[in-house]
Amino acid sequence: MSTPDDQSFSNKTSGTENTEEQPQIELSRLTRSVMVNQLVWTAGYSLTSGGFLLYFAKGLGAEQWAITVLLVLPEMLGITGLFGRKLLQRFGSSKRFFLTFSLLARCCMLAVPFYGFRLFRADGDVAFASMIGVLAISYILQEIAYVIYIAWISELAPQSHWGRFFAWRNIAKLVSMLTVPVAGGFLRDWWRHAGPPEEALLAYEIAFSLGVVLLTVSLLPMLKVPDVSLPPLADAVPSWKRIREAWREPSMRFLLLHAWCLAFANGLTQQAFFSLTYGHLGIQLGMYYGLSSLMQLVKLPVSWFSGRQCDRSGNLRPLVIGLIIASSGLVFWLLATKEQWWWVIPAYTCWGFYAMANIAGRNLALELSPAADRLVHFALFRQVSGVCAGMSGLLGGWWLGKLFAADVEWSFLGRTLGAAHVIIVVSLIGRYASLLWLIPVREPSE
Repeated sequence: MSTPDDQSFSNKTSGTENTEEQPQIELSRLTRSVMVNQLVWTAGYSLTSGGFLLYFAKGLGAEQWAITVLLVLPEMLGITGLFGRKLLQRFGSSKRFFLTFSLLARCCMLAVPFYGFRLFRADGDVAFASMIGVLAISYILQEIAYVIYIAWISELAPQSHWGRFFAWRNIAKLVSMLTVPVAGGFLRDWWRHAGPPEEALLAYEIAFSLGVVLLTVSLLPMLKVPDVSLPPLADAVPSWKRIREAWREPSMRFLLLHAWCLAFANGLTQQAFFSLTYGHLGIQLGMYYGLSSLMQLVKLPVSWFSGRQCDRSGNLRPLVIGLIIASSGLVFWLLATKEQWWWVIPAYTCWGFYAMANIAGRNLALELSPAADRLVHFALFRQVSGVCAGMSGLLGGWWLGKLFAADVEWSFLGRTLGAAHVIIVVSLIGRYASLLWLIPVREPSE
């Protein structure tokens, strides 16, 4: 697999004004380290989140409120990434900061597998409340580390190669998601049907423990990546002033409004999709990850193409095109029934184009950020979007319960649709409407 051109550079190539010369590293070597890190990290994360975590909670008897909280928890806590900038000033080292907070996050996650054993957990809501608390601490530490991680590697990679650089990172993530969660999902289904019922939860405990180990191992490739010193500008300008600067700059302001509105529309459907998948459509965990793998398979060529297009012609057009195609996937959920569940296949295919939107959106946010201090702008773009998705996820879960209680039904193309479909339609309208905020956005290159 080829990587971007070999070359050495300092952080000055990305436009920073830091007078202290930063360590140099070949772009190809940096890309390989980041790809290996992302490959192993994704393998571990897929075994400690998503379907594995939700099905584990269901196996423990989790009620709807617990499932809803688990769905929105990572997004709701994303705002804590804003604190990374202040903490980094105390550490002074991006690399040491990232490694320390990542290891602390892994340590917290080690407690989760023990909830499968009656001896180590309380009964009822207390058990899920304590599990959510442990996961919350882990997510907070991880979110803070992630913001520093992006700022760190974006300082080392030249801005002219961001499209391809982040595309290769995304491809490594997709390769991992194509294999690990699918194999784990089908193994879990086999264990469930072949093993004794009292040992059904053991599969989750093994998978989760293995996931934590992989998350820890993923840090090893980053040990070879040089550190970058703290830009002096980060010490001189308070975070609240950076927030005000981001809001005053028109293109950044409208990009943030777009990202927040899109995240709110996306978050509405979290509980609705899980309700349809687990209940109405009756899709097993193995097939659930099989559909996810289809989405990742589509993302592979889309990521490669998007990275090149972003570097050549800008990020705004790929962002719009990717979101239009990806959002259209919701239409197929309205057609899916228990007998014709396969309508979700084209939905997952369309969702593969979120790779184009994610790469272009991240690049655009970094481009519109001050070169020497990107932390606050990027956190506003990503972390606040996560809060919007988390809040709407809670709202969507509450609304879904109300619609179920009211036994809502309506007809669409000869099909009887229910409560979850109402929320999907509202989300689809919101996703399309969020594109209107991009009209005033202008890229720096323009």
